Amino acid sequence: MSYHDIDRKRTGARVSVGSATLVFVAAVCAIMLVGQSARIRDQRAEAVAAGRTETANLVTSLTQHANLSLRATEVVLTSLVDRLQSRNGMQGDEATRLKRWLREELGMLPQTAGYSVSDRNGLILISSENERPDVTISDREYFQYHARNDSRELFIGEPILGRVLQRWVIPVSRRYNNADGSFAGVATAFLELNFFQKFYEQFDIGKNGAILLMSGDAKLLARRPFIEANIGRDMSQSNIAKALEHASSDSIEIRAVTDGVVRLNSYRRSDEYPLVIAVARSMDDMLAHWWDRAVREFAETLVLLMIIAGGGLFVWKLASRLATAKRHLETAIGAMQQGVCLFDAERRLVISNDRFRELYNYPQKLLRPGTPLATILNDLAQRGAKQGDMTVRQYADGILEDGRETVFNLDGKLISIIRTPVPGGGWVATHEDITERSQAERTLAKQAAELRRVNEYFETAINNMPQGVCLFDAEQRVIVANSRYAEIYNLTAEQIQRGTTLQQIMDYRQERGTSLNTAADEYRSVNIKKTHEVLDLADGRTVSISRRILSDGGWLTTHEDITERRKDERQIAYLAAHDSLTGLLNRASFVEALDKITTRGKAAENAAVLLLDLDRFKAVNDTLGHAAGDQLLKEVASRLSSEIREQDIVARLGGDEFAIIQKLESPNHEAAISLALRIIGVITKPFELDGCTASVGTSIGIVLCPEQGTDRSELMKKADLALYAVKEAGRNDFRIYDAEMTKVEETQKLLEIELSRAIERGEFEIYYQPIIEARTERTVGAEALVRWHHPLRGILSPDQFIPLAEETGLIVPLGEWILQKGCQDAAAWPENLKISINLSAHQFNRGNLFDVVLCTLVESGLSPARLELEITESALLDKRSEHLQTLRQLRNIGVSIVLDDFGTGYSSATYLTLYPFDKIKIDKSFVQGMANQRESAAIVASTLTLARGLGISVTAEGVETQEQLSQLCLAGADFAQGYLIGRPMTLGDFLTRTQELPARVVA
Repeated sequence: MSYHDIDRKRTGARVSVGSATLVFVAAVCAIMLVGQSARIRDQRAEAVAAGRTETANLVTSLTQHANLSLRATEVVLTSLVDRLQSRNGMQGDEATRLKRWLREELGMLPQTAGYSVSDRNGLILISSENERPDVTISDREYFQYHARNDSRELFIGEPILGRVLQRWVIPVSRRYNNADGSFAGVATAFLELNFFQKFYEQFDIGKNGAILLMSGDAKLLARRPFIEANIGRDMSQSNIAKALEHASSDSIEIRAVTDGVVRLNSYRRSDEYPLVIAVARSMDDMLAHWWDRAVREFAETLVLLMIIAGGGLFVWKLASRLATAKRHLETAIGAMQQGVCLFDAERRLVISNDRFRELYNYPQKLLRPGTPLATILNDLAQRGAKQGDMTVRQYADGILEDGRETVFNLDGKLISIIRTPVPGGGWVATHEDITERSQAERTLAKQAAELRRVNEYFETAINNMPQGVCLFDAEQRVIVANSRYAEIYNLTAEQIQRGTTLQQIMDYRQERGTSLNTAADEYRSVNIKKTHEVLDLADGRTVSISRRILSDGGWLTTHEDITERRKDERQIAYLAAHDSLTGLLNRASFVEALDKITTRGKAAENAAVLLLDLDRFKAVNDTLGHAAGDQLLKEVASRLSSEIREQDIVARLGGDEFAIIQKLESPNHEAAISLALRIIGVITKPFELDGCTASVGTSIGIVLCPEQGTDRSELMKKADLALYAVKEAGRNDFRIYDAEMTKVEETQKLLEIELSRAIERGEFEIYYQPIIEARTERTVGAEALVRWHHPLRGILSPDQFIPLAEETGLIVPLGEWILQKGCQDAAAWPENLKISINLSAHQFNRGNLFDVVLCTLVESGLSPARLELEITESALLDKRSEHLQTLRQLRNIGVSIVLDDFGTGYSSATYLTLYPFDKIKIDKSFVQGMANQRESAAIVASTLTLARGLGISVTAEGVETQEQLSQLCLAGADFAQGYLIGRPMTLGDFLTRTQELPARVVA
């Protein structure tokens, strides 16, 4: 090799070093930038995760704080309600003691601002401030809630500005009742709103952070920062409220509409109370430390990269200056990233670079100038390298026939070789490791295939969405639209292709009959800026349109055909306002309609309110079944609707109860009376129910507005009193309310009070009516009948107070007294006499009848065989299995069971087969009609025949003549009872009778 060649090799080496240095510097810089960016992203993710955990933990702590604050207050309120309900009002010093107790209890609770106790009208009875008798809370949300609902649960109201306290408080209240369960008033504790505000101010949540306390119905109770105008704000449409529909606790990022700040919101719904706590921290505040650190580290990285790049640039420039002096190596300088070698005409190595040696891992001494090509190739062959099936000589001989080829070396690298002949013979060759490039090309090919597959997925997904989707650019041109969008507006795929303008689409809709009910210019300039709207199409359909405005001025819009949903919503609204069985308005709608009439007080419009109850409806249900009863209610609703005008209102209040609001032109009674008479006439007509004929009547109570009141509750009460008066007078009639009805009601209430006191004072006495054996006329026992020695009215018979006792539930203690007293008296009678005692349905329904009877027998010493218990069919209508078990238990210990008033019900024969009766009593109405009524005689005869077939004895009630007694004996009656045998008498008279006469005494 000549000196020139040696110098050329050195120059080539310098150029290779410069190029390699430049590539290395670029690679290092790229790696450092990518690594630093990845590290900054990881640090951000860690900061967000830490902030999410911190806000979630704070929400949990605040929820526990709110629970503890409410729990302590609830304990005091519960105790207060118990005290109020255990005392009969607040008489004497009771209010003072309660106030002192409340001051002591609530004084230990820093969250409590005060308290109050109101009566059923909302007037404050006691409070933590000086009493103001003119202060009322009847308009407060929490008072109205308790007045409407009988729930005993704690109620958390929206914040209010106290009329006495004169500051913002949160009312926490409970209802307390009278002894009869009616609404008595409200006990309230007022939580200091500032208590929560101060507590929330303690936490470091950044200048843009916020803490919210909401009620279960999404009313804002407290918020940091405090804005008084937001107190009580409805938050039901907030992002937090919407998120609560999917999860009771979570953390979400929300961009505020008001200030555009992105915040991390953590929220939780309390498991113990209807409360929601939310904590929001600004993402900028939460990432401030991360941002400072990222900027600092990125700046440091840039400085280091600049130093490295400066050094690399200096080396590259130095090598470039050296390379420009050597033209013979320009080809090598351009290929410094590749392996370069030059062979002469004799196929000997002239020069090579380090990259060539590195590619093939040649020994340094092998690549000395002058080394034959065959020697170099033999080294590769000895290390196992092959180029197909060719030998080294064959490869060397044909090496110039193809200027380009690829081979694999020992390390599995894929190398590209390009040979260029040089003047005078020989060639220069470049060798490039294309392994990574080939892998990259294969990767790019896979990515391209994946991209095509993703695009296919995207097109499939978007075209199978139930909503129409269309993306517009800032020039209102279509970017992409799915097939559903075309279907909704009856367009073709070509009419919504990319580039189509919104105006063109609207023209197409006009042609297809699916245009909107909005002018095109207005829609393109105004409507497209709305985030959501519901519009009607020209073909009668309704679409819901939602839009999301993009940063470049375009927008994404979704379209949904909600025609059927709107129909469903209207149907749901209809069902909410109407009775599902009859289609009439329901109770809630009726109350709303009556409220509209009465809200103007004395200026209320003239109207009549009619309350209707069906007479004998229960008989239809019992005899024909509930399906027939439902059909009857539908027919009644139809007949009522046919009798009213379009401006009148008819509703079903529940069961067989209906109501009508009749608009009147003037304050007179004639129109209401005429309507009532028409209704009575039309309801009295028979009903055809699946082949059966049923007849019912109707009782109507009428009240006039505003003549007889303008308060809804007052009008309903008066109409109910009028209805009650109709029922008392025999039913199937009408009554217009008058003041005497209120007096009757008050008299009834007074009698109820006197009745409860009469039990305590022992004003009752038992009379005994003898029962004889019909064939021998021998006295076999007596029926116990109670009398009330009223201090003012004298002796009252059962029909004057037993119905009231049944209605009020006082029949239970009265019935137990009759049972105990009767058994005590009978224990002293002769052994052959039995006592018969009537039982009420209320005594059965309590579920302890067997225990009461057993204890009474034990205490009195009366033999169970001498006790007869009389029951009516009405006592057995409900809980048949429980009642049957009770009767069997009583019969097992020897007590006789008697079915009273047989023949007056609707399924008496069924009861005889279901229950273990020992005796039945024929009602006196049939006994007294035997002589002159063929139907009564037939009923008595069939009853006796049925009883003999079942092995049950029969007692005939109401025997008043010798002829009746004789007929009963001939028919086969076992026992008789009535005025002919003996009237009810005192215990002394009955004992005298049994001692004097072995048989009956005719009264």
